[in-house]
Amino acid sequence: MKKCMIIAVIVLLLSPATLCGEDFAAQYHDLREKEIRRFSAELFAAGEYYRAITEAKRYLSLFPKGRQSEEMAKSIGDAYLMSHEWAEAVAAYDDFFTRFPASPMAATATFCKALALLQQGGTAEAERLFQLILSGDDRDKKSEAARWEILLLIRQNRFDEAEKRLKDQMLRPDIEKETGRIEELLKAKRAVSYKSPETAGVLSALLPGAGQFYNGRYGDGVYSFFLNTLFILAAYKAYESDNYGLGALLTLFEIGWYTGGIYGAVGGAHKFNRNIDEEHFRTGIRRLNLRESEIGRFGGVSVLFTYPF
Repeated sequence: MKKCMIIAVIVLLLSPATLCGEDFAAQYHDLREKEIRRFSAELFAAGEYYRAITEAKRYLSLFPKGRQSEEMAKSIGDAYLMSHEWAEAVAAYDDFFTRFPASPMAATATFCKALALLQQGGTAEAERLFQLILSGDDRDKKSEAARWEILLLIRQNRFDEAEKRLKDQMLRPDIEKETGRIEELLKAKRAVSYKSPETAGVLSALLPGAGQFYNGRYGDGVYSFFLNTLFILAAYKAYESDNYGLGALLTLFEIGWYTGGIYGAVGGAHKFNRNIDEEHFRTGIRRLNLRESEIGRFGGVSVLFTYPF
């Protein structure tokens, strides 16, 4: 009985200290978690994206199941996106999806990944992600995703698909305010006159410089015509003077220049067409208010990503 009383006294004496120690450790843990998160947010707001990434990774290493672990994991992708590191952003968002497949921030992360893929030239995959957002329940990014999807269809001259999406009753509420502008963009892109690479090549083959004139590159056309003419005349004079070695050399130069002019005209037509597509695409981004997008509220502050041209 005496031994039981002694043990009970010892337990009573030690319990408060133990409880206080545990409470102190918990408070320190919470304080440290908030400190790292706040510092990462401050770095992000100051544009110190790489340092913000380091702090976010440190947070996830120390507090893998922390209260803000989802936000911190997504912020790594956001920081890469803001610093225009497209491949790293895509990889970071993929890691976020692996860690938190059912996150309420999944739609925003999907949207941001699509923007990064666009910058990498992954139009088809970006389009698929926009469609994924539109088929989901999260309405935050549906309007932007719908506008992006239609604009990408217009960019690729898939006009029938764009019109079908425009008339989609399920999609209509998300793009109602922009319908008129989208219709104008469709009409303008349909009316575009492209240059035919085949025509440019044939014209340059028939008359050096004609393909460049067809492409609207008049200075290049004049330069090509006169240079080819000079090579032909020089070769003719060399043969006429029985200087066959020089004539053969000049002929080789002329063949190379002549062939290069044809390829240049074909490439010039492709470049002309790409420039038209890109100009209309940039116009569409501006007119559909897609230059800026909120990618999150990191640390309680709205973060806007500006689409770079």
